[in-house]
Amino acid sequence: MKNTITMLGAAALVAASANATIVQIDINGSVDFGGVNNGQWQNASSGDPVTMSFQVDSNNFVDGSFPVRGYSLIQNSFSLTIDGNTGGLSMSDPFGTPYFVIRNDDPAVDGFFLGTSVDGFPNGVATDEAGGFGEFRALFSTTYESTRLDSLDILGAVGTYDFGGLSVFNWGLEDGPFQPMGFIFDQWTISVVPAPASLLAVAPLGLMAGRRRR
Repeated sequence: MKNTITMLGAAALVAASANATIVQIDINGSVDFGGVNNGQWQNASSGDPVTMSFQVDSNNFVDGSFPVRGYSLIQNSFSLTIDGNTGGLSMSDPFGTPYFVIRNDDPAVDGFFLGTSVDGFPNGVATDEAGGFGEFRALFSTTYESTRLDSLDILGAVGTYDFGGLSVFNWGLEDGPFQPMGFIFDQWTISVVPAPASLLAVAPLGLMAGRRRR
């Protein structure tokens, strides 16, 4: 009986840990140019600070036809703060599911982008801030010439990224056919969010229950 309870507690811990591998993406920089003329971001100007953050689950992804993999954004984790004014993610993106996409040797570069199609163009994700042609879309994409990744597993991409080896980047706001605001990033990071203590307590609770039953 003791061995059975021990194995069940260990299995619960492993399952909880596997299901709780949340990954945080943080992007920091400043406004390059600003031309938004409505809403809370209309007064932002060159040099104002910008941060964009969101999370994905390392187990929630879709593989594309090319060497790309899209991780679904966790809805309430997204924030875009421009000069102290924060917007979130739209509750419904008209173009589809918002993804953070990893490119590994596609075809000879590594990179990342936000978009609603894993195989498609990095068309960004819809924010909850209204523009002139619908909701503003937050764009972000980077392409690195050197080999930066070993696989499409986001846990293998944990680290800090900057201009080293960068060949192309695009970060800004899109409003219909226009891009009224652009940003320059200083650096951005991919990191693992520690599992909550409540998950780590699953196994010990199971063991305690086993001892009481004995």
